Amino acid sequence: MIELLTVAELAARLRVRPRTVQQWARRGRIPTVRLSAKVIRFNFDAVLLALQSRSEEVQPCNRAS
Repeated sequence: MIELLTVAELAARLRVRPRTVQQWARRGRIPTVRLSAKVIRFNFDAVLLALQSRSEEVQPCNRAS
């Protein structure tokens, strides 16, 4: 069974602020599950996968000193 998390629960697991989770969701950075017009939840595994794939897209810039 899939566990759906609230903003606060997801923020605690990711060790970020709830506002950060809300911003990521609004910007489409992490997937959401909409239960009603005002209620959203998060599938933790799907969120981790989205964040991991996003971090792989961003390559650090190595500059020669």
